[in-house]
Amino acid sequence: MAIGSLKDIYLAELSALYEAELEVARVLPRLAEAAYDAALRLALARQAEESRMHRERLDLIFTHWGERHGSRRCAGLTGIVQEAYERVHEAQTVEARDAAILAAAQQIQHYEIAAYASARTHARRLSRTDEARLLQETLNEEWRADRLYEAIAGAELPGPAALPAADVGLET
Repeated sequence: MAIGSLKDIYLAELSALYEAELEVARVLPRLAEAAYDAALRLALARQAEESRMHRERLDLIFTHWGERHGSRRCAGLTGIVQEAYERVHEAQTVEARDAAILAAAQQIQHYEIAAYASARTHARRLSRTDEARLLQETLNEEWRADRLYEAIAGAELPGPAALPAADVGLET
């Protein structure tokens, strides 16, 4: 897609966000299954479900433009996910595995926060106030999820630190 205007970059970013949300919905349940900590498992599962609503909002924005989302690969998130899988597989204890999963979840959140903030700013610059509001709703949810991960990270992860991590079967 040639990018010749703010509208073009906005729609390209929204397409990348859509693909990112598809990846999030695919990855987070796998990470949740691999997590030992119950609070972490629950947070990951909730975020994966929330991703569906985020995609619905993005679909609505594309409908406003009379466009369809493209399949613009989200290379940034793909890199975060690949690194997460590697770290989870390398973890020798459940504590290390949960720490790796939590770090990956936070990195995913930070990527999404930056991307949604950028898209929201573009919507505002294009005077698309309804779209900016939808993107702000998603951004608020991403911030809440990030704060939850921060709270989990600050808590003692339960379980014996020396307990070996079982093979979690994450496939890339």
